[in-house]
Amino acid sequence: MKMIPHVLGGLSMILAVGLATPVFAETITPSHVYQSVDKANAELALLHKANQSKPRSDKNAPALTERRPRHVLQKAREVLMKVQALRLINGLPEIDVPAFPVREVLPADVMKVVDRIAADVRDLRPIFGVTEPAPESALPSGKTPTDVFGNLVAAGLQVDGLGIPKSVPNAVYRVAMTIISDLEKVRAARGIADPVAMMSGSSAKKPKHVFENSIQLLTQLQILTENNADFAIPNGVVMPNDRSGKIRPGHVLDLLNNALAEISAIKVKVGATTPTELAPPQSGKTPSNVFDAVSTARAMVESLQPTS
Repeated sequence: MKMIPHVLGGLSMILAVGLATPVFAETITPSHVYQSVDKANAELALLHKANQSKPRSDKNAPALTERRPRHVLQKAREVLMKVQALRLINGLPEIDVPAFPVREVLPADVMKVVDRIAADVRDLRPIFGVTEPAPESALPSGKTPTDVFGNLVAAGLQVDGLGIPKSVPNAVYRVAMTIISDLEKVRAARGIADPVAMMSGSSAKKPKHVFENSIQLLTQLQILTENNADFAIPNGVVMPNDRSGKIRPGHVLDLLNNALAEISAIKVKVGATTPTELAPPQSGKTPSNVFDAVSTARAMVESLQPTS
């Protein structure tokens, strides 16, 4: 069995480089993207076969609520970032991950990232001793963004099972700070100059508390976009189904990445054109620190509500 060292501590999933729209973007459908995820999953399955390992499980994962291309793109970027972690611990260089376009996300944007996932996984074949070809992936029909999202979740669990570290508060805090940065761009586009102080002082918080606070953040975004035409986004904010069992940092990370996807759509609505800026790497963070960062983001969303 190939031994893969755990040398990274919690990676986030947002790097800022441009993402261009393909010339024939309108010809790419969710079914095409689903097929591309199938190809990546087939490549990952071969790595597991050679490594005598198996995907990580998430036995308490709730059924998915309907997702939009913006959510799928964020999930694809998350999986691609995990692949970069896998490449790094196996001696291959990391490659920058495309950021959100500052416009409505198209299936073609997701396709570009998913194709990169498959290509970057194929680079690992010699390291794992894989020589057999991956099985062909047929083009399905009638797939939706939600189907693609679920297929990407499976891909992420496959990468997790190949030895990358589990998410830790440092990684979650990094995403929370990125959310704060994007909300500041929204506030600036709306001409709101009054600063929102960074929350501090929470103690003894656990991931379940941060998870609940993150649900409240999504709820506030939902209320903001539903009650104010100036912030309305396509199909509204998506709320997840309830999750049972123990809450881990990775579950909070998933919630905050969905919040980041929603905020990307709000940025487009209000005319904020600056791309998402990745917060710097973090160290020494605890769930209490993440709780405070999420609370700060909630205060920023509250500041966007009309006062009259």
